[in-house]
Amino acid sequence: MFYFTLIDFNLTPLQIAGNILTLIGMILFVISSFCSRKKDILLFQTGNHSISVIGEAFLGQVSGAIQDGVSIIRNIFILLNKNNKVWNIIFIVTGALLGTVFNIVFQLDDPVLMAVGFLPVIASLQYSIVVLLPKVKVPKIKASMAFSAICWLIYGLFLKNYSMAIFNAVIFTVSIISIILYFVKGEKEIVSNLIEEAKKESEN
Repeated sequence: MFYFTLIDFNLTPLQIAGNILTLIGMILFVISSFCSRKKDILLFQTGNHSISVIGEAFLGQVSGAIQDGVSIIRNIFILLNKNNKVWNIIFIVTGALLGTVFNIVFQLDDPVLMAVGFLPVIASLQYSIVVLLPKVKVPKIKASMAFSAICWLIYGLFLKNYSMAIFNAVIFTVSIISIILYFVKGEKEIVSNLIEEAKKESEN
């Protein structure tokens, strides 16, 4: 029987190790955001996915580990300049199918954990689709990031991966703030343009 506690400090050594590894992976992800070269970004993010896979395995996060595993292979393809739209679609479908199948098989005896296990699959699937959309605008990408972060946050809490939950809470907050600032900046530009037009008309 599965019992959920928002924060449970009674962790096993394996769960503590999983949290530490996930924390290291998340730090690598943060470092990647400060890199200027695409290759460096991908290397740090690949390191994040690689360490996170082990941490998630320790915590029984089967579907999450699958998504990170697929991300590792995808990043390697990108680093080797072998990636294209066809491969992107293959990786998206593979991640969704494997995540679904393994989640059902490993969580068959616990409907709650099975339901929660679909969150990483949904998060990765929707974000991958959004970023592949032609001419997708920044707010949609940010909204997709926020939704993805919420999915991973809930997933982390249920599987006692608090490092994952904390970092995704930060990602969600930053994404929401970015969306707000984007629209505020856009409104300011509209107002500024209207003022400029009004000045030109008054001068004429």
